[in-house]
Amino acid sequence: MVDSTRRQEALLDAAVALLLNRGYDKLTMVDVAEAADLSRTIVYRHFASKRELVDAVAARALRGYTVRWRKELANERTPGTAASIFRAAFRVVAQDALLAAIATRDRDVFGRYLRDPEATMPGPAGLGPLGQLLGLLQQAGAVRQGVDLASVAVVLDALTAAVLRAIQDHQDRPDGPSPESLINTVTEMIDRMLTPEAPDTAAALAVIDEQLDRTTT
Repeated sequence: MVDSTRRQEALLDAAVALLLNRGYDKLTMVDVAEAADLSRTIVYRHFASKRELVDAVAARALRGYTVRWRKELANERTPGTAASIFRAAFRVVAQDALLAAIATRDRDVFGRYLRDPEATMPGPAGLGPLGQLLGLLQQAGAVRQGVDLASVAVVLDALTAAVLRAIQDHQDRPDGPSPESLINTVTEMIDRMLTPEAPDTAAALAVIDEQLDRTTT
């Protein structure tokens, strides 16, 4: 079992590097096997297809993200506010090329995978996970009432992708706003848009921890 787990992790590590360097459309299972120094037969023992392999890559990345995000959130001055939740998310994702590619639905990385109806990587927010979380935070008193959460989720999803692309482009255009300035500006906008006068941050953190417990057990 240990050897099997190690082989699977090696395959996922190899797939991440190849995805970021070549993209999904040019990725082959043979490439992954060679990069992991394993046989193609072993690759197919773990993953029935390239799409299933990338499903697993995304799932592992998102599991790791939730742990890192929760730790980053705890370091915020006022953890539990909408602004702190997004600021922590931006800081974690901006430091990880794969997470940034997932968040921006990077076509150079994921190519035809994004059009595969069987792919399990989360799609744009809408009424999905982000909209559901905002609804729970609203019930907890950390998001103000009267907000169209489905629309807010779509806007925030698009805004997140735009900010992450700008952060990625900063190396090529260092005269523009710094990543930290971009993060602070967008989270201030989120704060003004969503935070009630007296947010119940303790209730918000309880909701977040409950949701994380559900996804990790």
